[in-house]
Amino acid sequence: MISKVTAVIADVDGTINVKGSKPMPRTLAALEELHRRGILFGTASGRPLDHRSLDKAKEWGLSFEFDLAIGMNGGDIWDSAHEGIEHIMLLDGPYIYEICQFMWPLDCNVIVYENAYDHVLVKRRDARLEQSIYRNGSIVELSTPEVMAEKPTGKIEIQYDGENKELEEQILSVVAAHPSPNWDSVRTFAGTVEFVAPGLDKGVGLRRYAERNNIPIEEIMAFGDMDNDVAMIAAAGWGVAMANGCDDAKAVAKAITEYGVLEDGMGRYLEDHVL
Repeated sequence: MISKVTAVIADVDGTINVKGSKPMPRTLAALEELHRRGILFGTASGRPLDHRSLDKAKEWGLSFEFDLAIGMNGGDIWDSAHEGIEHIMLLDGPYIYEICQFMWPLDCNVIVYENAYDHVLVKRRDARLEQSIYRNGSIVELSTPEVMAEKPTGKIEIQYDGENKELEEQILSVVAAHPSPNWDSVRTFAGTVEFVAPGLDKGVGLRRYAERNNIPIEEIMAFGDMDNDVAMIAAAGWGVAMANGCDDAKAVAKAITEYGVLEDGMGRYLEDHVL
């Protein structure tokens, strides 16, 4: 365990809470106590950063605002000491078009966030997208690979029916058949694969946050559960994987919570080892 915890950063879905719900009571109480003790707190997700991400603290009923936030799997960085959101390592148009071309024929949605949730370009409107529109107030536009490739973007999100194992195998096999030095792919949630710039991950975003705020990364604790959390867990001074996390996250973590997200796993860990 690290001797000093200056900041705690955590993935959202599957770590702090179950997607679409509030964190469990002990996790919320632990976050309040972190703030009371002057320990910085924020989130790290695959979602684009905008006011919706930063307003999560209010939605969850916390008495304070986040001190930091990382989005787009490391490509969006924000903290309370600096103005605006920094966007790094964007995917360029030709690569966006190439990815769209080989993913378009499959039974999946292709999504590009042109201006966070305020302008989302999509291949189709399906039930899962409608849920996202309801949750996030997304403004979506049916699009084409040509239009999606007009501007650089932080990521291309591929959504499909994760319960359909045959479809999942097909999707993942196509992704695996198109490796490139121009992009990386990562599974971020059930039924979701994302393409980002090569080398971009939440660990890059965490190091950038630490650098611009002069915080030793050895003093940062990070929580996560999925493939896209692995680099952040590895980069942090103390990386913690959730009990409900994937094998890769657990393999690089310095600790694993005793309980999963539905059992207040993060809150219990903070109680026992930080508070």
